[in-house]
Amino acid sequence: MIRTPAQVLAAMAAAGRLVDFDTDATWADVLFGAGPDGTPVPSPAGEPDRELLAALAEEYALLDEHAATLSAQVRRSWLEEILGVGRLPALPDRVVAHASIDPKLAPAVLPRGTLLRGGKDASGNERHYGTLDALTAHGAVLTGVRSLVPGGPATGWPGLVASAPDFPLRPGAGTDAPHLLRVYSSALSFQGGGLRAVLTFKNSTGVAGLADTVWQCSRADGSVSPPLSGIVDGSSVLVPLTSGCGAPDGDTPWIECVIPATVPVPEDLTFTEVEVRVAERTPYVPEAAFYNDGAVDVTKEFQPYGAVAKRGDAFYVRSDEAFGKSLATVEIRVTVLQTGGAPLSSSAGGSGIPGTIAVQLQDSLLQIKSVLGGGYAAIAPQWEAMFGAVSASSIPTVRWQRRVEGGWTNFGKKSSSFGTVSATISGSTVASEPFAVSGQDGHYVRAFLAEGDFGWTDYQQKVADFATQAVAGGKPKPRMPELPVPPIASALTLRYTTSPVAATRVEARSGWRRQVQPAAGIFQPFRRAVSETGASAMVALGLDLPDTAVGSSVSLWFEIESAAPCGSSGAIDASWEWWDGSAWTGLAVADGTRRLRESGLLRFAAPTGWPLGCRDTAADAGRWLRLVTDQPDRLGDIRDLVLDAVVAEFVSAAADPTLDPSSAAALPPGTIKGTLTPVRGVKKVTNVASVRGRGPEQDREYLGRASARTRHRGRGVTPWDYEQHVVLSFPEIAAVLCLPHTDRAGGSAPGSVGLVVIPDRPLDPRPRPSVSLSGRLVDALAPVKPVGATVHVLCPEYVPVTVVASILLRRGIAALTGKEAVASALEAVLHPTGSTPMRWGRTLYASTLVAFLERLPEVDVVTSFALHDSTGAAVELVEVDPCRGLYCSAADHRLTCEEQL
Repeated sequence: MIRTPAQVLAAMAAAGRLVDFDTDATWADVLFGAGPDGTPVPSPAGEPDRELLAALAEEYALLDEHAATLSAQVRRSWLEEILGVGRLPALPDRVVAHASIDPKLAPAVLPRGTLLRGGKDASGNERHYGTLDALTAHGAVLTGVRSLVPGGPATGWPGLVASAPDFPLRPGAGTDAPHLLRVYSSALSFQGGGLRAVLTFKNSTGVAGLADTVWQCSRADGSVSPPLSGIVDGSSVLVPLTSGCGAPDGDTPWIECVIPATVPVPEDLTFTEVEVRVAERTPYVPEAAFYNDGAVDVTKEFQPYGAVAKRGDAFYVRSDEAFGKSLATVEIRVTVLQTGGAPLSSSAGGSGIPGTIAVQLQDSLLQIKSVLGGGYAAIAPQWEAMFGAVSASSIPTVRWQRRVEGGWTNFGKKSSSFGTVSATISGSTVASEPFAVSGQDGHYVRAFLAEGDFGWTDYQQKVADFATQAVAGGKPKPRMPELPVPPIASALTLRYTTSPVAATRVEARSGWRRQVQPAAGIFQPFRRAVSETGASAMVALGLDLPDTAVGSSVSLWFEIESAAPCGSSGAIDASWEWWDGSAWTGLAVADGTRRLRESGLLRFAAPTGWPLGCRDTAADAGRWLRLVTDQPDRLGDIRDLVLDAVVAEFVSAAADPTLDPSSAAALPPGTIKGTLTPVRGVKKVTNVASVRGRGPEQDREYLGRASARTRHRGRGVTPWDYEQHVVLSFPEIAAVLCLPHTDRAGGSAPGSVGLVVIPDRPLDPRPRPSVSLSGRLVDALAPVKPVGATVHVLCPEYVPVTVVASILLRRGIAALTGKEAVASALEAVLHPTGSTPMRWGRTLYASTLVAFLERLPEVDVVTSFALHDSTGAAVELVEVDPCRGLYCSAADHRLTCEEQL
């Protein structure tokens, strides 16, 4: 016990009271009096003997203080000198520095050992850091980061993609990966109405896998059609399209198959070619029509050959959609305007009687004449008038023609009238070659008036005969011939089918991977695996590197939110690759990120011939490298990526660096200001991240560690031994629980040792050990554990909770201030390390939190309270795993605080 001088004087006075000075007083009465606070003091002050007593009291206090240190000194001397347990020396802290360079002087080289300056050490001197590797700074720029991991609850589902910047990039929290097959063909082009497109996959397998997929096509305005359903029939897929399909700026239209997130990816689909044909096109009005060079509006009644038809006239129909394709069949349907039941089209002698009917009437009249015999003379004038009326002296011949090899070629049957034509067309890449009518280029067919003129020549002759007879004045008086009726139609529509034609282009996207079908060979459009070896996940990054970087080292710093090993601290099965323009090739790296599991530096030499762009990442720029793995759940979240980075270590200026306490705290980011001496091309160097070192071991820490060593003697036998090794060797660990006979999954396994580790991260509501910490912990225990024991680092089983409460604050406490204080206190008490001893397996009661809140100095009373578990349900208690379970904060409390005036 260490006594103060006042306590020593009080003890002296107490002893003096036991000895009489005379009959009326004791020595205490003579030598001591009451001080200002009532405690005994030498009195009167200033007397030599009283001063001696005061001095003696001071010396007694010093002797007590010295005596109190004797046991620790003896213990320390025994541990250091007799047992030889040495002290832990100081370890230098490290920084990750980024070099900014002048592009005109790139690249810039910082040799190994280059000194960086910034901040103050424990003695007040400028801190210096020496680079641990040579850095060649190229002024590189990050063009993009891509990730692809498996997704969905079942094997075969599309997967998840994510991209950055912006960071963070969380591979396991991406969007559904796209898997689509796009087929380009001009045969798909149409506007309005409907079209049934058939895609035939030649020499194919796995087409049935497209049964539940979604189809969509391009539109002329750059948009995409609504989702459509396809019908699989053998090796073909029929897709009914509506409202149009096209492409802007004259590009080739396309149709694509999209694999929904709920449909397995048809990875077994293969083919050598895709043929496209139109199985049906709904009737539509052509885009233009002309009578010779005059425009005709076919949306209302029209005269295809005008009012006065002449032999050689032509009626042109333009449809770039139909006649620009390789047609199989075509139907040009004409609706003819009728009067009195007779079509007003090609007529006999201008009578309005169709030519075919006129021929039948002529035959009938000739038979009547033959039957009458001698009686014919009585009705000869009438018979001759009737026969003349149906004379076929001007029966037309209409031929439908298309443009082939610079000339017009007939198709369909010839007709004596202008009307519907249906025909089969074959042997042409396009139904009709481009042609210009009235200055308009396009694809045309025409109805050519090859013979006759619909009665106009005969009409002109009859007019001449009428004039002659009228001048002659004979009897009977001649009759003026009737005007011939020209063909008149009220509507014209087209419909067609096409012959199968090879697709102009076939391309696929599976995840980030883009492929274009080669000219020959089997094409497999879909693949969930990211590599030929079957790896299921990747993280790829593109760098804008100058050509001068080829062959030089490239350094990148990854800031990663570590993926906790939680039972698996071994190396991840992963590898780095670079894109050589056609395939991924292995890349030798120095990987401080432990395969993207924790923050670290990645260094490699830029390969020769490293091209720009990468089709497997859907990128046209940047030089790309990637990490591939089949263990994506062990990847961390990338929070940032810094190029032209180097690691530097603190260089102590102390006479004995092992005793320099400067490294005990990490250097704040941005403290480094540059190099100690100028480096050509380097404009600035600053630290973007820091890792604290360790100061010299103090007496308290040393005595605890060394004393524990005398108990466990450097061996791990009991659970306490393991826990002591971890706690004393790793100050960054806040708590550890040793579980004997526990494997990495938490199950029972003789010979295995499970260590449940909580790192010292008070701002993280659910701290878990990093990959690096777990690896170092296993390595540190390797020499002390029994030969047959296996150590596994486990994560606590956290149960997050949320508090919803209304709180009435004490008078004088502002609502905003009170809410911040209450929230901070709540986070602290719910933190896994918020209580001593650790609460492994302890149940949380709602009443416990209510009592805690009402004990806070800012809180008057809790007016309402609800505790919600991880499912969101309100509960009275939250139970955790009885062994390694811990409740913690979900970090989404909803607190309402009310002031009192």
